[in-house]
Amino acid sequence: MSIFALLSGKKKSRKGFTLIELLIVVAIIGILAAIAVPNFLNAQLRAKLARVKSDMKALSTALESYFIDNNHYPNFQGWEVPARYNPVSFHLIPLTTPISYISSVDLNDPFLKVASAGGYDDEVERHSYNYRNYENFSDTVNFKAWVLNSMGPDMATNNGLMTEPWARGIWYKDSFAIYHISNGLVSVGDIALTGGDTRFTAPQF
Repeated sequence: MSIFALLSGKKKSRKGFTLIELLIVVAIIGILAAIAVPNFLNAQLRAKLARVKSDMKALSTALESYFIDNNHYPNFQGWEVPARYNPVSFHLIPLTTPISYISSVDLNDPFLKVASAGGYDDEVERHSYNYRNYENFSDTVNFKAWVLNSMGPDMATNNGLMTEPWARGIWYKDSFAIYHISNGLVSVGDIALTGGDTRFTAPQF
């Protein structure tokens, strides 16, 4: 007890939170966090989807501009790489040189796992979107169409590069899946965009 309290004849009162009050505060904080965290994660996801859409639009414009000048779509094959290696940073080098149809094709897929195998079942690490030109890619098909592909929010391979053969009735694999936002922000499927002589209508996302 202080001298002041002794002189005044009053005891100094000490107030604090009760256990119930602390539990109520913790519960309120938990409720607010449960509301805020999913909204934050959804905002991040929507930003990534917007980035994919913007990148694919820029690439598609460059691809069509290249086609106007060359009457075929680019598909660089100059290096010794596995058959499944389809990144835009490799196949679309002709879009940047000698004529620059786009400033850079080093566009990273925000949904692609970059650790070790990069989300694919082989030893090659990947970072960017994927691309196929079906005019040049295989001897079994001969149509002037192209496909751009992102792994999508599920970050798993769903054979999005096969959208054009699937649309033409050439490929019927059950593992084929295309992302659509109506199925939920995080749903199964790759994000695919096709162009040229295509029969596939890519869903909006």
